[in-house]
Amino acid sequence: MTQPAGGNGSAATPGWSAPGSPTPPEAPVAPGAAAPPGSPVPPQAQYAPPQPPAYAGSGAPGTALPPAHWSSALTAHKPGIIPLRPLGLGDMIEGGFAAMRRNPRTFFGLALLVTLAVVVLLGTLGALGYLAATTFGGSASDAVLAVGAVGGLSLLYVLTAVTGVVLTGMLSYPVGEAVLGRKPTTGEVWRHTRRMIPRLTGLCLLMLVPVVVVFGGLVALVVLAFSRGSDAGGVVALLAVLVAVGLTAYLTIRVVLATPALVLEDLGVVASLKRSWRLTEGRFWRTLGVLVVTGLLVGIVQQVLGFGFQFAGMALGFGLVSTTHGDPNGPLFALATVGTSVLGAGLAALLTQPFSAAVSALLYTDARIRAEGFDLALARAVSGAPVGL
Repeated sequence: MTQPAGGNGSAATPGWSAPGSPTPPEAPVAPGAAAPPGSPVPPQAQYAPPQPPAYAGSGAPGTALPPAHWSSALTAHKPGIIPLRPLGLGDMIEGGFAAMRRNPRTFFGLALLVTLAVVVLLGTLGALGYLAATTFGGSASDAVLAVGAVGGLSLLYVLTAVTGVVLTGMLSYPVGEAVLGRKPTTGEVWRHTRRMIPRLTGLCLLMLVPVVVVFGGLVALVVLAFSRGSDAGGVVALLAVLVAVGLTAYLTIRVVLATPALVLEDLGVVASLKRSWRLTEGRFWRTLGVLVVTGLLVGIVQQVLGFGFQFAGMALGFGLVSTTHGDPNGPLFALATVGTSVLGAGLAALLTQPFSAAVSALLYTDARIRAEGFDLALARAVSGAPVGL
């Protein structure tokens, strides 16, 4: 027995009858008309279809989606944090705040776990470096401290980049669910995204390592040229650095949607980069504008919190020194100021990273809506109709 393509029944759908009895003829029913009282219920109306996933399996990238059944989806045009239409900058900013406000335990909980993991790792490495430096004496100790400082800063940069990408990817899933009005728990997000962490790490390293190698080589050429008295070579190397900066900025904007695409469409590393490149085609300046405004908002919050905690740390340090009659240049004052500064930086990251991740996922959603009519697929998911066709 076949069913019609739509979900509202037609005259071609046979009714239910007792086994062995002849099937009575059906009177034709006008499309959309209510069935007469006592008429059999078609089989497709006896159960509610399961809710499909928010983004995965929504068709091949770049393919047009068929029209949605708007009779049940129009009433839910904003089922979650954004309206199901092309988004403006205000929609993305408001949606980012709404995602964190509706599900703070998941967003801030994951950010806190990732931040604590990085802090514990850096603290352990710092303690090991300090013990190694104090074990040696004289010039050997200075050399160990210098190497440890450079290595620590490099490790901090790499860890910050990797954890930022991993956290953005993990938080893309609850943002995608929040678009449909759902609120996944931290455990659900972890179960869905934990297998993608190696791919997210690989994606970050693939985008980071070439940039570090290229800029490291160019800076080395600048230093080498000027140190040997070759002003022309130094100028050429400086121009190459400027060109590399512009090219890096362009490539960064074109692949910025790779992280949410990897998680929400369950893609590989290279496939997610290609996906982002297609979605940002013709939308470079729009994407850049959204990221600049988001960066300004995040920067303001980070600066305010950072300055506030630095001031509080200095006041605490002076208070402790005056109370204990200690040395203002001693370890107690340094511990108070550095500790509060680190606490402020951690709090700023805890508050701003989920917001940046939410805006990134919404920017990806907007790009798919504008390029592929993805709002129709989202409306199908809200109404319970299958998304992948």
